[in-house]
Amino acid sequence: MSIPQVKVPEFSMTLPVSKQTITFRPFVVKEEKLLLLAKESQTTEDTVRAIMDVVESCTFGTMKGDDYCLADLQYAFLQIRGKSIGEEIELILICGECNSKQPYVVTVNDFEIQGDLQTSKVLNLGDVKVEMKYPDILHYGKLIEDGSNEAIFNVIVECIQKIFSEEEMFVNSEEHHHEVREFVDNLTAENFEKFEQFFLSMPLLLKKIKFTCKQCEIVNNLQVDTIRNFFH
Repeated sequence: MSIPQVKVPEFSMTLPVSKQTITFRPFVVKEEKLLLLAKESQTTEDTVRAIMDVVESCTFGTMKGDDYCLADLQYAFLQIRGKSIGEEIELILICGECNSKQPYVVTVNDFEIQGDLQTSKVLNLGDVKVEMKYPDILHYGKLIEDGSNEAIFNVIVECIQKIFSEEEMFVNSEEHHHEVREFVDNLTAENFEKFEQFFLSMPLLLKKIKFTCKQCEIVNNLQVDTIRNFFH
C-alpha cells in the first residue's frame, strides 16, 4: 500500500524582465534542507547552485537558472520563499562608520527592479554591432567570488551573443570565447564604455535601505542586492 501524499498548493507569478508567467509551488523539506546546507557552507558557489536547484524544482523544471537573467531568478526565488516560509526577511545591517550591527525586517515584495528595462541589447560600435544578453546567476556568483578585472572581462565575453555587420555574422559559443576575448581586448576605450553602460543600466532586483545607526547615530544608505541576503 502506498503512502498518501500531501497536496502542495500551486501559485503563479509574472517575471519582471521577461514578463513570462510561471507556475510554482512552495519548497518542501528536501529543498529546505538543501538551502540550509548551502547556508552552512557559506560559499557563493553552493548558494548559487542551491538557489538554481530550488527554483528549477519549484517551477516544475520550467526555470533553469542559466536560461534566465539574474533579476528574474531573484524574483522567482523570493516569491517561492514567501510562499514557503513567510514573506518577512530579517537582515543584519552593519553601520559603515562604527561597524555595529542591528536587525532590519523587509518583505519579499519590498525588492524592486532598478535599472532600465528598455535598454537595447544591441550595442552599436560603428560598422559592427554586438548583441548582448543579461548576466545570469552563475555570472553573478563568479563576480562575488572573484571581482578581478579578469573575471569581469570573462563575464563580458560570455554575455556576448552575436557580433555582426552588414556582410557577416559571428555567433558566440564556448569554443569561440578566446576569439571573442581578443575582439573585446581590441576595442577602443569609447566602444568599451558602451559595454560598461549596458551592465550599469541592466535591470537588478534591489532594496534600498536608509537607516540611522543606534550606536553612533550616523545615517547609512545601503542597497541590498546579493543572493546571500535572501537566505536570512
